[in-house]
Amino acid sequence: MYDSTKIQSQAMQHGNMQVTETPSYNLAIDSSTLFAHSNVVYIQHHGECYLLRKTRSGKLILTK
Repeated sequence: MYDSTKIQSQAMQHGNMQVTETPSYNLAIDSSTLFAHSNVVYIQHHGECYLLRKTRSGKLILTK
């Protein structure tokens, strides 16, 4: 399991993330923004940590 404090601090370091709002209940984030510095993104959801990876062929893989 990954340290949520470390994940949050890494996310704050990359405060240049561009976010596009669609309707007020949806949020679209361009994958080039997510993967600007690495091919890996950590996502925290309901107390669990997930790993989103971009493959060499450009596909996305989400693992727990």
